[in-house]
Amino acid sequence: MRLVDNLKGIESYYLVISGNGTFPEKVILKNLCRKYNGHDKAIFYISTPIKKQTGLNALNAIQLYTKKFQINSIIFIVDGEHIKQNARIEIKKHLKSKGIGINEVIPLQGAFLIKCKSGPDDIILFCITLGPEVFIEEEVAELIELKLGVKIDLSRKREPNGRKTIKNQIKQVLREKGKTIEELVNNTGKTKLEQTFPNICAVLKKIEEEQ
Repeated sequence: MRLVDNLKGIESYYLVISGNGTFPEKVILKNLCRKYNGHDKAIFYISTPIKKQTGLNALNAIQLYTKKFQINSIIFIVDGEHIKQNARIEIKKHLKSKGIGINEVIPLQGAFLIKCKSGPDDIILFCITLGPEVFIEEEVAELIELKLGVKIDLSRKREPNGRKTIKNQIKQVLREKGKTIEELVNNTGKTKLEQTFPNICAVLKKIEEEQ
């Protein structure tokens, strides 16, 4: 499985819509894809073109992209900080507010798959919450502790500048150890990655199994 930036020469793919920034999310997703089989399957990473549409509002791009790319398999990724209480309920509510009907919800560990319908189009929507409590840096911190034996202080993660503080800690540790996030993911076995990034891996595993 591979992450791609364009669709030239690609026939089978899943489109990613993100409600977050791209780093380190994109780097992690790119290297996790390599751990799963299915060379004919590609994950097309694109952030929403709708200005300032972050969090659940990034879902507003679904109808646009369904028409633009003629695609019905979509992966939605959002940090936990954009979820108030229950990701499944809040995402379903947002979809319904945009006129998208919900047919079925299938749990995939902490992630889930929503079979829905936008007008005449059937859509398969994989939903991934990162963190899963606040943001993806929590999972990166767990990987660093696992691989480098250094514990990142997450106690301030809910503070206004908490994310910036944790990012700086992560950068400092990686710099001191002469490592990159990409190297850590590449050098970690799939079993441990599925523990560290459970929601992303649950979705990639489901995609790997699909015919």
